[in-house]
Amino acid sequence: MILTYSYRLLPSKRQHRALETLLEAQRQLYNAALEERLGAYRHGVIRTYFDQTKALTEWRREDKDASAIPANLQRATLKRLDEAYNGFFCRLRQGKRAGLPRFRGKGWWKSFGFRRFSGIVLTDARLTFKGMPGTLRVHFHRPLPNQAQIRSCTFCRDTKGWKVGFAVEVEKADPRAGIRSIGVDVGITNFATLSNGLIIPSIKAARRAERRLRIAQRSLSRKQRGSNNRRKSQLEFSRRHAAVARRRLNHLHTSSALLVRNYDLIAVERLNLSGLLRGRLARDVHDASWGRFISFLRYKAEKAGVSLIEVNAKNSSQDCSGCGIRVPKDLGERRHDCPHCGISIDRDLNAAINVLARAGVRPGLRNVAGCGMRAGGNLGSPMNCEPIHRASRDTTHPVEASDQSR
Repeated sequence: MILTYSYRLLPSKRQHRALETLLEAQRQLYNAALEERLGAYRHGVIRTYFDQTKALTEWRREDKDASAIPANLQRATLKRLDEAYNGFFCRLRQGKRAGLPRFRGKGWWKSFGFRRFSGIVLTDARLTFKGMPGTLRVHFHRPLPNQAQIRSCTFCRDTKGWKVGFAVEVEKADPRAGIRSIGVDVGITNFATLSNGLIIPSIKAARRAERRLRIAQRSLSRKQRGSNNRRKSQLEFSRRHAAVARRRLNHLHTSSALLVRNYDLIAVERLNLSGLLRGRLARDVHDASWGRFISFLRYKAEKAGVSLIEVNAKNSSQDCSGCGIRVPKDLGERRHDCPHCGISIDRDLNAAINVLARAGVRPGLRNVAGCGMRAGGNLGSPMNCEPIHRASRDTTHPVEASDQSR
């Protein structure tokens, strides 16, 4: 499997200027290649990636500035345009909103890279390639996997500077043999409710930063376009949004790693995110990032040898986890009270138990309440994940749970 390891770059002033020059050169190459394709299409001619790479070779022979940049870097930019066209035609065939590839302005082009790790050398935490003065230092805050084969790398500029991502091929782990299984029901008020009664609270990163973001947006709107003050306000606004994204990303990584570390089988819902994003809870669904959370679970589970099963989410909170009879309830009802078997539990806890049951857990696998004693301590220990709590099953003190749009 292919994983990307991201590291912060520590360039000198001269190297920083070189990175900016490379970034701008690749933006102009992308726009020129797009203009060539559009112009050829108007005359009934189709320009493919291979046609443009041949033209690139001829251009490099004639232009010294073009030949001063690694060829693999320029081919990666042309391939990026080709993939944008492939996506356009794919959406067109599916009847979706196609969206023709657009010309990129300076504010919409923030990365470039090597599609193949050729023409660039990594030695002793330093990168060397054509067009970069000296060796570019990389801050390896964690080592790459042993005997890792780097397939490609991408340089990206963000609000904190430059970083590089190495796409590395790693071996999959053998399927983990164990009996610890868990069902996960994601929500808004509580980020996730587990079938053993534990709760991962939601950090609501965007909601909590709403006031700061609003102040920054208001300050930006008052600045004159093209002025230095507007540029500074734009940078401050971007930094605040980036801080929100980092907090959310850290929470998703921590929560997904926690589940993979402590369980051998994880059952989650197969969500219709496109439908949820059109509802009244769209803003909170975006903030929670359920799709990205499940994506993290997929690759972490595959890497660790954990079984991840996605089940149908329909009526998971309506069906009784005790007797299986459907008990209709409105979205505002946060408790599941079954008139048939008498069970009374939190609505999301009932859904999480149903999710685990729909996964078809094999005999011998069990749902262990309060388990997780594995090399890192208890699942609810502050060392692993501080904000985890246990859901209450007391019928006299209901626990407010997530606002699921089911």
